[in-house]
Amino acid sequence: MFEKIAIFYLVVFISLAILKLMKPNIITYVAFSWFGPFPIEGELLSSFKLRRVRYAFGWVVQFMAYFSVLAILGVYFNDYLSDPFFLVASFAGTIGIGMAILSCLGFLGSWLKTIMFGPNPRCEYLEEHEI
Repeated sequence: MFEKIAIFYLVVFISLAILKLMKPNIITYVAFSWFGPFPIEGELLSSFKLRRVRYAFGWVVQFMAYFSVLAILGVYFNDYLSDPFFLVASFAGTIGIGMAILSCLGFLGSWLKTIMFGPNPRCEYLEEHEI
């Protein structure tokens, strides 16, 4: 069992390393889209945080669509409601939407704090040796 898990993580690591070396295309965009937005030089911190709220809310909407598809499948295919795959897909979706809602609320609180109490500086690029 340990060997299978190690092989799985090795394949995932090698796949991500190869994708990182590829030129930007649709495959690399989809593979790394879960990283979220990065600050743009000269952008206000509040606008960057608002982009993070929008990003997290986009994940909430995606999981809502996921549950809509599961509900439609459950209505038309009642026999498969007790199938382990359907149960696992439902359970995984609840974890995903819970994390998406929590991150959306956390980013919203952070954005509101920045708007109301500050500070709200502009993002700037730092060289590696300046960090």
